[in-house]
Amino acid sequence: MAEVSDFWYNTLMLRVEINIPHPLETLCLLLAAGGVMLWMAWDVPQSASMDARSPAEVRGGGGADREARVLAFKSAEDDARRIRLEQAVLARREEILRYQLQVLETEASRVGNDDAVRAAKTELLSLLGDTRAAEQKFLETLREMWEAEGLSAAAAMGSPGVVRMLWPVEPERGLSAGFLDAAYEQRFGIPHHAIDIPVSQGSAVRSAADGVVEKVVDNGLGYSFILVKHDGFATLYGHVSGFFVAEGDEVRQGDVLGASGGMPGTPGAGAISTGPHLHFEVIAQGERIDPLTVLPARTTVRSGGPSRPEVDQVQS
Repeated sequence: MAEVSDFWYNTLMLRVEINIPHPLETLCLLLAAGGVMLWMAWDVPQSASMDARSPAEVRGGGGADREARVLAFKSAEDDARRIRLEQAVLARREEILRYQLQVLETEASRVGNDDAVRAAKTELLSLLGDTRAAEQKFLETLREMWEAEGLSAAAAMGSPGVVRMLWPVEPERGLSAGFLDAAYEQRFGIPHHAIDIPVSQGSAVRSAADGVVEKVVDNGLGYSFILVKHDGFATLYGHVSGFFVAEGDEVRQGDVLGASGGMPGTPGAGAISTGPHLHFEVIAQGERIDPLTVLPARTTVRSGGPSRPEVDQVQS
């Protein structure tokens, strides 16, 4: 009898197995998104009851709650986007590490196989053999990059006037990655809202315009950056290996802010880097725009790029 029961159970019941790379984070996201959706749906009967109230009563309440629900929904959307990007990067973990080893080999042939290069190789080879440690390293770098994204958006919410900008480092070797570079996204799994300017490790990084140093973030071997607030816009200098300014310092265009980095396995580089370079962002009206639209033209760099918010371009 038990065998017959098992037969009918296995015949009638459908068993589905789903492999989720990070089940705890995904479950938390689904619960948060579900809670936000229920919260927003709950507002429908409340809105109906509000219609029966006087115009003064309607004007006096409900707006703050509704705004809070919109913000909560946007936050849930941002969390979902970031989890998708995390999974895209982790899926490329081995490919990224092997690419960075190739970058180190190229750098060794150019400047010599010094102690820093050897130490970086050792670190990358160790991560290749330790999946868990490598994933943790990538996730830490992504969260440091998103911290920079949030800080830069908050620092550039005004309306910029005329932007007069200098290159923070000279692009003598062109760019190693452009704004929204398709090849970059294919390799690393995330969109690139900046330009990468290849320069020797430790090169002087200069302020692109007059401003005030908003943030100096030293994450050790993680992703380090400097954020400068200007008149209605901001600039961000990423993969910095040394810092020559402090938060609150006033800087003039051309002043040295720090030293460039980006060589995998070295201070400031983090786990996502195209080699020794400066990662440079321009942020206006809370959005990152293509820096090539506001930087002076250079024969080593191809001009053009995606659309941007309204910013007056002045070539100097």
